[in-house]
Amino acid sequence: MTMSLKQSDLYRFERLMSKLMRSSAVAPMVHFIPNGSTIKLLASTDNALLTLSAPRDGFLDPFSMQWSDFKTFAVKKDKDVEFNLEKNAVVVRCEGISQRFLTGKNANKMPLNQPAQTSTFPKDRLLNALSNAVRCVDKDSIKSALAGICLRGTTSQIVSTTGAQLLAQDGFEFDTWGKSDVICPASKIFSSKDLATIDADEIKLGLESDHVYFGLGNVEFWLKAIDGTFPKVEQLLEPVDGTTYLHFHPSDVQFVLDRIEKLPGAKDSESPLYFHINEAVQARAHDIAHKTGIAMELSHSKFTGEPVDVAMNRHFLKNALQFGCWTMGIDPTGDKAVIFKGDDKTFVCMPLSGNEPEATHMDVITVPAQTTASVASKATAVAPAPVKRRRRTVKRDTTIKPNGKIELLKSAEQIRNDLRNSLLQVNSLIREVKAQKQKDRLLQSTMDSLRKLSL
Repeated sequence: MTMSLKQSDLYRFERLMSKLMRSSAVAPMVHFIPNGSTIKLLASTDNALLTLSAPRDGFLDPFSMQWSDFKTFAVKKDKDVEFNLEKNAVVVRCEGISQRFLTGKNANKMPLNQPAQTSTFPKDRLLNALSNAVRCVDKDSIKSALAGICLRGTTSQIVSTTGAQLLAQDGFEFDTWGKSDVICPASKIFSSKDLATIDADEIKLGLESDHVYFGLGNVEFWLKAIDGTFPKVEQLLEPVDGTTYLHFHPSDVQFVLDRIEKLPGAKDSESPLYFHINEAVQARAHDIAHKTGIAMELSHSKFTGEPVDVAMNRHFLKNALQFGCWTMGIDPTGDKAVIFKGDDKTFVCMPLSGNEPEATHMDVITVPAQTTASVASKATAVAPAPVKRRRRTVKRDTTIKPNGKIELLKSAEQIRNDLRNSLLQVNSLIREVKAQKQKDRLLQSTMDSLRKLSL
């Protein structure tokens, strides 16, 4: 008996399974299970299970192979892999490579089934939402819930947070588990091109035996739900009274995204960016060592409310704009979180504390008026916009600093003096220890000499 499969199907399975495998996990076995007119490829880890169904044109008994052997045949080529059924074995051949695997009933096991009830979502929308959510999880958190994505039945949202940033995406009704919350692992499979290119328009979602189920075309996978309680985030998503709103223009969004990582201070702690929202809207970055900076003037963006200044982590700003959250709400008191709003998303992050550094020179760059229809559809679709530069000299502030800063300076000097005194004490202690060691060696030498005399 002979059967053949496309190498491209094996390659897709290998790529998807690699996304599900953790670096510390033991490599899985790959099982080939005949199922009517198709053959099902199956592999699993402690926390995930993946299957791929492919058409078959012949008979085959179930069998299994090691992951390393499977990767030998799972190559990105449009070739056929032949499976020849012999007595108690299957011989696999492709491009001069041949290996023999024993058949067995233990390969004909399906640990998990498709849920009896599933919800259906547009493929691109759900995968994009899950991929965005993965960017806002704390993978190293001791609280396991923060390392996952909350599929919130109570509010029909997909929510993820690191504790410093939060993303909530609306419009997902999880009918299969009603008003409950399910915490799904933040897997790299959601951003896989091999998953996105599957010829299917919809994706099924359900819950089966404490596993979250996803079905897309001929691919199905199960992720073990995280056991934990997701934090209550509803209050963080609502702006306070008196909030100032900055409405980013699409051309300014592109302008910022093209340059935000190249501005000075990107490697400083918290990568700060300082917004000055007044008659002119500017986002400023500083080179503290040289007392210089660059200000991006967002000439097309408008604000409503009181003028305000706010500092934030530029990586959080980049995330918000890439997620399509182009309205920024700022609490003038600086006590509450900064809230970014999009059509169906809300992104939240905490502002940074501290005053903006002084700068003797500040370069101001602006984006000229241009057609922005293409930018509005996708903020990262066009090349960097041309900029106009002008240099502005900022006078050094020679006024007397407030008493608060004088007190801080005195405190810093006191700490420095205390550290110096501590260093002197440590050095003195080290000298005493060395002297004691020398005395001990002398005493030991004397004792050895006495022992020899007594002998």
